[in-house]
Amino acid sequence: MLNELNPLIGKRVRLILMNDDPKTNPIEPNTMGTIISVDDMNYYKVKWDNGRVLNLLPEEDEYEILN
Repeated sequence: MLNELNPLIGKRVRLILMNDDPKTNPIEPNTMGTIISVDDMNYYKVKWDNGRVLNLLPEEDEYEILN
């Protein structure tokens, strides 16, 4: 799906849990961010409020869409 047609672009999210190995420095729970793109594997690229940009994996990570 093309990014400009994806209704998730610009939505705010709150991370509940990022199911990553702690050594990979995952985003902390309760961090908020904005979805800036969605790729062809349906991974959400998020610009987190802590300044990082990291993918959210909808099939693995726990999160809620706020708006």
